[in-house]
Amino acid sequence: MAPEQTSASPQHEPNGVTRWAALLVPSGAAAAGLAIASAAPRGGAIFYAATFGVAAVYAVAWVLWGRGVRGGAPMPASPALPARAELRRGVLIGLGLLALFLIGAQVVRVVPSLLGPVQSLLDNARVGPLWLTAMTTALNGLGEEAYFRRVIPRSLRGSLLFRAIISMGLYLAVTAALGVPLLAVAALLVGGAAFWEAERSGSLVSPTALHLTWSLGMLVALPLVL
Repeated sequence: MAPEQTSASPQHEPNGVTRWAALLVPSGAAAAGLAIASAAPRGGAIFYAATFGVAAVYAVAWVLWGRGVRGGAPMPASPALPARAELRRGVLIGLGLLALFLIGAQVVRVVPSLLGPVQSLLDNARVGPLWLTAMTTALNGLGEEAYFRRVIPRSLRGSLLFRAIISMGLYLAVTAALGVPLLAVAALLVGGAAFWEAERSGSLVSPTALHLTWSLGMLVALPLVL
């Protein structure tokens, strides 16, 4: 069987209105949901409703714009590595980033302006059910990878650098809505690594494994070092 064609085609290439809608509507809705979650009582129903709502925003964006979009560079015909190797690569990168952030947490401990927002975010797992916090963390991680590493870059025309700047800029802006400076740093480092992995492989396996390893690892390990 001949490999699937990956070059752009008129029926798959988004027009200007679709492109802007794919960029701005989900980003704005996700930022609003995270702002609500940030202001909600820790571990309460509003927090979980808001964060699950953000995950739903990403899911809808994927259904509307994520499948078959060819606005950016063509996707490779197949991942650079077998799926199992991509998964292993993503987990290893995620563990490396987790170690880096846990080391950096030693600085956060002695800076009240950084420690307070992080402790407030972690209170959701301390007050609310840990399994529910882990679930919304995982679903939002999946959604962020689908949206920021596939929908946005593939909805844009232009160079890889241009698509990286727009995707990373929107990711940083949405993450900032939570009001946690450490997560802004994460948006740059984890988001940058995930973007590179997605572009390198043409697959979401490695970036998703990277993201989930880091985020769930932080959820469990960060309270132990702060």
